[in-house]
Amino acid sequence: MSMKINIKLTLLVALVAIVSSILISLLSYSHILKSSQQEADQTIKSLAATVYNTAAAAAYLNDEPLANDVISGLLKNAVVECADITSPKLKQARGIHCDQNQLHSEPLYSPFNANEKIGNLLIYKNINFVKEKVLTQVTSTIINIFTIVFIIALCTLFTTYLLVSHPIAMLADELENIDFSHEETDRLKKQSRNDELGLIRSIVNKMLAKLDERLQHERNLSTQKEKLASNFKMICDISTNALVVTDEKLNLLSVNPKFKELWLKNSGQHEVVYDHNWLEKISFEVDEIKQKILDFPKLNTSQTIEIEVRKPSDTDMEAQWFNLTYNKAENMFGEINIFVIISDITEARQKLLLTEFEADHDTLTHLKNRRSARRMIEKILDSSELTPEFALLLVDLDGFKAVNDTFGHDAGDTVLIEVANRYRKLTRKSDIVCRWGGDEFLIVLTNVNRTEVEIIAEKLVQATAVPIPLDDTNTAYIGSSIGAALYPKSGKDFDKLFDHADHAMYQVKKQGKNAYAIYQWQD
Repeated sequence: MSMKINIKLTLLVALVAIVSSILISLLSYSHILKSSQQEADQTIKSLAATVYNTAAAAAYLNDEPLANDVISGLLKNAVVECADITSPKLKQARGIHCDQNQLHSEPLYSPFNANEKIGNLLIYKNINFVKEKVLTQVTSTIINIFTIVFIIALCTLFTTYLLVSHPIAMLADELENIDFSHEETDRLKKQSRNDELGLIRSIVNKMLAKLDERLQHERNLSTQKEKLASNFKMICDISTNALVVTDEKLNLLSVNPKFKELWLKNSGQHEVVYDHNWLEKISFEVDEIKQKILDFPKLNTSQTIEIEVRKPSDTDMEAQWFNLTYNKAENMFGEINIFVIISDITEARQKLLLTEFEADHDTLTHLKNRRSARRMIEKILDSSELTPEFALLLVDLDGFKAVNDTFGHDAGDTVLIEVANRYRKLTRKSDIVCRWGGDEFLIVLTNVNRTEVEIIAEKLVQATAVPIPLDDTNTAYIGSSIGAALYPKSGKDFDKLFDHADHAMYQVKKQGKNAYAIYQWQD
């Protein structure tokens, strides 16, 4: 394996610096040792001469701070171990404990009178003068070494530029210019390098290859997501059901075109209002429905309820029926959304009601048929303990066969329909009016006494006798024979009541028709 770049640089710099230091030290050592002995005394004298005037001024003026500055300045020189300025007024005996044999004393004279001695300048030479001198010279040597190191640094800078900085800059530039928007990411150029930079290029290319796979996978997911979103929107737009999305408080967030149609039809408003009152605009008395939706605890589980829509103020409005299917789900932001599908089941409901109606009603007169009438009567009888008195009336039309024979069956149908309408108007909603078969009708009058039965029966006879126009020129004249049986005196089950009413009806026919009779029971 090739040597690492940082090791190459470290060895190169260390080798140059060490070799340079050894060469400089060997060349300068002997010279420093020899010359330091000769320069020691000259240095002391030079120092004394240099500070003489200042020291004399300090002694003359008795200026202790100035004297201290002079001494401090002398002590900064490595040749001087101790120094002092003495005068009659300056502080004496500064605590100097240097070797007296190394003393250099320089008398101080007044700046204004060269014959007036005012003190002495004492400089003590350092007994380790040679070492100090060598140290001073070594300092100079160190400066030279720094110069050499600087030169080495320049060499290193140039070397690192060639080996490291420039290649890394090129690598960074290539990385910066990589275009990740393409389906295949650009690769770094391969170079014949066996160091770390070559390894980095190789690793980066491998990473880019893996990144390509990841980006391609994300692009595929994004494409699928867009297609799903587009398909979902298309499904919502073409759906025959109204679709809405709300927040967890039922505030409207989004709707499809079918909901807008429903909104316009039921609210009369062209613009959908996105608030929590949207359900009230398409339905009525929805507090219970809204509470069911809000209280539904499960997520990702649908629930369906059926509602009937009819304006309380508009009794003529045709009823509408809807299935509300709702589902709670958490979106990508952690918020709860409620999805509601409103399916119009009016047509199916009407067909069901029509089927139920046809099953229980006569197709011609729309009165109850025999089967449903008997079922209703027997249901009343099953609750006999709570059932008040009622009357069962069996009506047979007189002269109906002649109408059929004379004017045809269409005329007969007209007569039956008109008679049915008249009977319906003479009875209450709680009563039962049934076409028993042919020209026979069965009427149950609930919660009545004998007197009331007689009054209604007479009205039925009279209503039947009113002429019935068939067309512009023809009129039908019919009558009715009515037999009545009272519950519970004339019987406590349907068959007995019917037989007694039938018996009473035939008595009327024998006696001349167009009248009524109530079955006489045995007390």
